[in-house]
Amino acid sequence: MLNIQNLTYLQNGVPLLQNANLQVFANQRLGLVGRNGCGKSTLFRLIRGEIQPDSGEIMLQTGKTIAFVEQEIINSHQSALEFVLDGDIELRQLEKALAHEVHDTDWFESQHRYEAIDGYGARARAAKLLDGLGFSNDALECSVNQFSGGWRMRLNLARALMHRADLLLLDEPTNHLDLEAILWLEQYLTRYPGSLMVVSHDREFLNTCVNRIAHIHNQIIDSYSGNYDDFECARVERIAQQTQAVQQQQRYIAHMEDFVRRFRAKATKAKQAQSRIKALERLTRIVPLCVEDDHYQLQINAPERGPDVLLKVEDMGFGYGEKRLFQHVNVSLRAGMRIALLGPNGAGKSTLIKLLIAELKPDTGRVSMASDIRIGYFAQHQLEKLDGLMTPLQHFQQLAPKETALTLRTFLGRFGLGANSEDRPVMTFSGGEKSRLALALLAWQKPHLLLLDEPTNHLDLDMRAALMLTLEEYTGSVVLVSHDRSLIGAVADELWLVADGQVRLFDGNLEDYKDWIESQRAREAIKPKHKKVIQPKVSKPNKKALLSKQAKLEATLSIAQTELAAINHQLANPVTYMTRPREEIKRLDQIRAELEGKITELEESWLELERMMEECD
Repeated sequence: MLNIQNLTYLQNGVPLLQNANLQVFANQRLGLVGRNGCGKSTLFRLIRGEIQPDSGEIMLQTGKTIAFVEQEIINSHQSALEFVLDGDIELRQLEKALAHEVHDTDWFESQHRYEAIDGYGARARAAKLLDGLGFSNDALECSVNQFSGGWRMRLNLARALMHRADLLLLDEPTNHLDLEAILWLEQYLTRYPGSLMVVSHDREFLNTCVNRIAHIHNQIIDSYSGNYDDFECARVERIAQQTQAVQQQQRYIAHMEDFVRRFRAKATKAKQAQSRIKALERLTRIVPLCVEDDHYQLQINAPERGPDVLLKVEDMGFGYGEKRLFQHVNVSLRAGMRIALLGPNGAGKSTLIKLLIAELKPDTGRVSMASDIRIGYFAQHQLEKLDGLMTPLQHFQQLAPKETALTLRTFLGRFGLGANSEDRPVMTFSGGEKSRLALALLAWQKPHLLLLDEPTNHLDLDMRAALMLTLEEYTGSVVLVSHDRSLIGAVADELWLVADGQVRLFDGNLEDYKDWIESQRAREAIKPKHKKVIQPKVSKPNKKALLSKQAKLEATLSIAQTELAAINHQLANPVTYMTRPREEIKRLDQIRAELEGKITELEESWLELERMMEECD
């Protein structure tokens, strides 16, 4: 169905992919893996035709269609349900055709096709997709603009799944999903009627969803049958076989060269020597299989001694406004405990961690912490707390001013931040590099307790494996929130369920938790539907006044956007960093952040005015 031949793509003049080949067949489920930056997302863009290859061909079988998830956060006044229905392009075209009053031949053909694709069941299918991805029934009629960025990405995913395409491209589909939604998506994709290409760093997700692996490395693509575990075994075996073949050939070459060197000058052996020279020239050399160096030697050391009870929660209650998250919670965290927090989205897992470290204060009860303990906290948005203008080395010099630069550089090297990485501004780093820096800063403190909220975001499979091994060897206590089941299974000795205002020990494993989720879904499905509350009518605002406000907003927005473009131009120019004082650069970065926030607020205000004017019509 999809045939990629001798594909070469240059990035800044350097080959990202070179003479790469890949075939995708009907009803095949292919996982695309490789280290961050190897070209996985770029390959998807090439397949979609967004960018063009420098050489080679990408051929999609005639008549076949491709669906993919938009990566932009879309603004729309449509309801969530209508937005997702737009994903089925043919459905929408048929609906327009059937809206015509004239019932001619074309109308009847459209009607027949509409029935063939079960157009009457389309709304139910869209609602089912949204339910699986965590949207409540009440949310289906909410406008897209009412949702946060993460939930809008879920809407984009639902919209792509609604598209009845022959080939579905999914680039990190689990990034904005919680564990419940990931488990649902796995089951959905195992029944997907078309072909699938998915980029994912979630090992369990790949094991469940794919039956073939395409590995991008060293600018080429190798294919392996089976899931990710099968690929790892086959890859190790292939490396071993290739290494053995290279060693055998090198011994043969050395023997031949030794013969030529000893007997080339002797008349009686000259012919044999020349024969061996020609044989060496004709010999096809076996190239060693280039294995990407695993330079991650992560290590998080805990202090040798610490108190037995680290944290104690007594009769704790907490909520945001009228919404109560916790009531009468009583738990203790002792030295050596390794806990993973499970629970539905919005149940309060991240909030619980913030309460444990006193970032939030409980409304009732108390959270007490043992004195003289060090806590390593990795938040969901930890990367935003890094100073973009500082280098990793400067971050560490600020943390440990008395240590030598050599000691700090060596430590950074263990986290894959060696060579020139430690001297680059953090603002130039990828998400994976920033995550490694945040983990390195955490590890330096030798914490008694690690509180990790989604630590694998932005990490590739190799780095996730390194983190898993590190946490297995770590001797301190761990509280983990993650949708990476491999990490949970390797690290946690106990599972705590955060749900229904309580925190309690979950009696079971992750498979049992999957059953618990299904029982919760079934319980929600049979709940009686609440009647809609009819809001009282309000008088409509004056449209002329709204137009005047909108015009002023547009002028202010234009000025802010111009100022932001000028700031971005300065910060993108390397000369700025060579000629301007550090304080001035930091101030420019601060102004940029303020302008971005101001533009977001202005755009939201403009959209609200637009909605109000629609109500005036």
